[in-house]
Amino acid sequence: MNKITIYQFTDPTCIWCWGNEPVLRALDFLYGDKIAIEFIMGGLVEDITTLFDIEGPTDWVIHQANNRISKMWAAAAKRHGMPVSDQPLHLYTEQYRSSFPQNIAYEAAKRIDANKAKLFLRRIREATFTECRRTSQMDVLIELAAEAGLGAAQFIDHYTYGTAQADFMQDRMKCRRNGITGFPSYLVKDGYTNIILGGYQNLATFHTVISRLSSGKIKPRRVGPSIANVLAFIKRYKRVYPAEIEVAFSLDKAQTDLMIAELISTRRIAVQSVGNGQYLYPDTEAKVTKTTSSPQKEPSSHKQSATEKNCVKRRAATTQPPQKQSVK
Repeated sequence: MNKITIYQFTDPTCIWCWGNEPVLRALDFLYGDKIAIEFIMGGLVEDITTLFDIEGPTDWVIHQANNRISKMWAAAAKRHGMPVSDQPLHLYTEQYRSSFPQNIAYEAAKRIDANKAKLFLRRIREATFTECRRTSQMDVLIELAAEAGLGAAQFIDHYTYGTAQADFMQDRMKCRRNGITGFPSYLVKDGYTNIILGGYQNLATFHTVISRLSSGKIKPRRVGPSIANVLAFIKRYKRVYPAEIEVAFSLDKAQTDLMIAELISTRRIAVQSVGNGQYLYPDTEAKVTKTTSSPQKEPSSHKQSATEKNCVKRRAATTQPPQKQSVK
């Protein structure tokens, strides 16, 4: 049986790609090495001054474009649940008019280490959307690359010598060949069959496509919404947003908040405010517990906490397949 690969056609500054991060993380968590997730850079903004129909001096056009984008991000965040900065947006300036540098930066990182490149892409998204940083600047990109474990010298070499830019141009051609006109879009393939999914997708859609391509042979792990499993999820990914827990464990916001509150109160995780939301991370100062570091089925003798019992009851009563969403 061929391994299924999910390709996301993307741009590091696409708000709906940021919104689909919980689904990609859930796929990785639930399917593991049964599937692969890869990224194809498409380049969302070549020149911000031509993105909208705004007339006037260049600095005014860019200022108004930043304002429009900020409002779009806030509206999208209300729908997909991933946080965005509430600070005035200055992503684009007269000097930094394009999102192409972020795309090329990913290609440079990929030439060094494909796995670290994915961590780097995640950090670019976080820095762009939640930290309000101008991620097209070289100094910012070098800093984020270092955070992902990439060597600055190698990164700069690939970025400046043209190899990464050539890879980016090849990726843009792949977008055109596959008829991609918006981000995110997806290509799911098993070696024989290709399925294109246009726009923002929910987890249920990927479950269906993976089952179809594998004739039901590739299935997600069954991981219950226990305190231990949610903690293991946070420990695995280090920096987690509440929406990612909701998607991975099929919980609603109220159930997720209960889980998070218990983990914080018992000092097993810590929380950091960011933008209009927050992220969670393991509390390294908390005393060592007997909680395992990988999700597992609860033994028959396991006593559910009041929070777990409440979540299970509410989950059974309220969980429904998420509706498919799309963007124009």
